[in-house]
Amino acid sequence: MINKKYNPIKNTLSLKACLLLLLFGCASAKSAKELPRWIGDPTSKYHEALYITAVGSGSSREEAKRDAIASLSNIFSVDVSFDKRIIEAYTEERKEKKIDVDHSINLLTKSALKSENRLINVRDGETFFDEKTGTFYVLVFINRAETEPLYLEEIKKNDDVLEEYYSSSHTVIDKLEKFIYLKKAMQIASVNEGLRQIHRLISQMDDTPEPPITKQRLTKELYDLGRNITVSIKVIGVYPEEFAGFLREVIQETGFTCDGENADLTIKAHLKIEPIDLPREDKFVRWRLLIDVYNGMTGNTMETFAREGREGHATFEAAKSRALREVRKILMNEFYIEFNKFLNQSVGD
Repeated sequence: MINKKYNPIKNTLSLKACLLLLLFGCASAKSAKELPRWIGDPTSKYHEALYITAVGSGSSREEAKRDAIASLSNIFSVDVSFDKRIIEAYTEERKEKKIDVDHSINLLTKSALKSENRLINVRDGETFFDEKTGTFYVLVFINRAETEPLYLEEIKKNDDVLEEYYSSSHTVIDKLEKFIYLKKAMQIASVNEGLRQIHRLISQMDDTPEPPITKQRLTKELYDLGRNITVSIKVIGVYPEEFAGFLREVIQETGFTCDGENADLTIKAHLKIEPIDLPREDKFVRWRLLIDVYNGMTGNTMETFAREGREGHATFEAAKSRALREVRKILMNEFYIEFNKFLNQSVGD
């Protein structure tokens, strides 16, 4: 057996090297676990008084940014209700004049943050890649001072048109024309209600202008006026009671009163649902819907509203029920819009 001599210097060096490697490994492990402070607290990087911030994470930088923008969208989410169907019917002709309602609505939705036109100008702040987990982190921010005037300008522009509509409603004599101006004013007031909520969130001050006319006031005037505008509904064909009920929903949601005596507006409608023979196991029906509207106050007639389709189910009765549900859906959306467009066109703009 070879007797090796003990070398204290060599062993000391080896011990030091091991200790250095151990310390380096611990430091590296600690460094790998540490995340930038802004990931958990973005206000540490961008002060809350000056910026609105959000942090997102993902397997790629793009995914992390989308996640961050989604978080911003939640911050900008507001509780406001407005009828997009009415806006489509009553405000589309205003786009080239004084107001673009689509632009205002975009400022209330996620598209404001994702738009190529950068309506709110979301900016990238910080990016970090965690090698241990393979996760990207992205911080995005919105500059309050730059964004607040954008909303304030939109609010004031809309308020001017709202006041114009409201003033017109008290200038004209015809009750339908009064109603339509109030309806337009109401929808702009609803959109501006949301814009005001976001402006307060951004500015963090009590400098958001109050609306020139409140929604409560507009709602009361619309209700009082709508009770005096009457509609007569006459239906023929299958399921007359159900069909008439669907049309009454449209009229009541518009704000008018259903009355068969001396009506201001007359609706004549026909619904046909009949079985069709198809080489399939299910049973099918074909349906066709025709609606005519006459405005007795102006003498105008709405272009015939016509829709048709096919529905199937295990039995003919079930297929007919499906057809009725589809008819109701069409009445409450497509016909509702066309009916209100007709009213708007009846008085002009």
